[in-house]
Amino acid sequence: MDFGEILSKAWKIIWKHKILWLFGVLAGCGMGSAGGGGSSGGNAVYSGGESGSWNGPPFMSPSAQRAFEDFAQWLADIPVGVWVSLGITIVLALILIGLVMSVVMLFVGSFGTAGVIKGTVIADEAASDAKPISFKEIFSGIKPYFWKVLLLNLGLRVLGFIVVLLLLLPIILLVALTCGLGAFLLIAIGIFIDLMVNFTTIAIIQEDKDVFEAISRAWQVITRNLGKVLVMFLILGLGQIIIGLVIALPLILVPMPLVLGLLALDGGAVGVGMIVSIILFLIIIPIMIFLGGVLKAYVLASWTLTFRRLTNKADLTPTVLNPQEPA
Repeated sequence: MDFGEILSKAWKIIWKHKILWLFGVLAGCGMGSAGGGGSSGGNAVYSGGESGSWNGPPFMSPSAQRAFEDFAQWLADIPVGVWVSLGITIVLALILIGLVMSVVMLFVGSFGTAGVIKGTVIADEAASDAKPISFKEIFSGIKPYFWKVLLLNLGLRVLGFIVVLLLLLPIILLVALTCGLGAFLLIAIGIFIDLMVNFTTIAIIQEDKDVFEAISRAWQVITRNLGKVLVMFLILGLGQIIIGLVIALPLILVPMPLVLGLLALDGGAVGVGMIVSIILFLIIIPIMIFLGGVLKAYVLASWTLTFRRLTNKADLTPTVLNPQEPA
C-alpha cells in the first residue's frame, strides 16, 4: 500500500471538492465540545459624609455601588424556597437542553461523517477532469446509509455510557495500582476502538453492509492488515496532534488584553481589555471550527482511501476450476 499516494490523493480530493469542508465541520460537531469560564469579585467601601470620598474600585462610581448594594439586599430578602425551586428548574432545564443538544449533535455529526466518506468514494471513482461534487450529489448518495451510521453512533454512545458506569472504578484502580502504566493499555484499547468505528462506518457506506456486518468487516480488514493500519494511524495521529496544536495556538491571544488591563490596575483598561478579549474570542473560534473541519475532512478522506486500497483486491478464497463430476 502506497501511503504517500493515499495522503496526497486525500488532499487533492478535499481541495478540489471543497464541499467536503462543510461536511468535515459537521462531522466535527459529533466529537463533543468543552468550554470554561471564570469570575472575579472584590469588596468596595463608600465613605459617605460631607467629603463623599470613594474608596471602592475605580471602575465603579458611588451611585453604582449603592445600586449594587440595594440589589444584593433584594436578593437576600428572597425566601430560600424560591431559590430551591429556581435551582431545580435551572438544573432540569440544563439537563433537557443538554439532551436536545446531544441528539442534534449526534444527527449532525453522523450526517457530516457519512458525507465526507461518501464524497471521498465518489471523488476517488470519478475521472480526474470531473466537476467538483455538489452538496445535492453527496446528500443523495448518503440517504441509503445515514440511518445505519446514526444507529452505529447511537449504539456507541449508549454502550460507552454503560461501560463507563460499570468500569469506572476498576479503571481507576487499574491506573492507580499500575502507577499509571495501565493508562497505556486504555490508550491502546481506545486506538483500536477508534479504528473500528472508522472502518465500520466506511464499510457501511462503501460496501452497503448492515451495522453488525460492517463491524465484522472492519475487524477483518484491520486484523488482516494490522501493520499497515497502524502505520497510517501513526501518520494521521501525529499529524492531527501537531496541526491541532497549531490551530489552537491563537487561543493564547484571547486573554492577553484582559491580563494586560488587570496588570495596569486601571478600571478603564480592564473594561477595554475584556471587550477586546471577547472580540478576539468571537473571531478566533469560528476560524478554529472551520480549520478543524478541514482537518477532519482530510483525516476521514485518508481513512476512506486506506479502506478502499486495502479491500480493492478480492479475498483470497480457494476456487475449484473445472470440478470433476462424481462417477
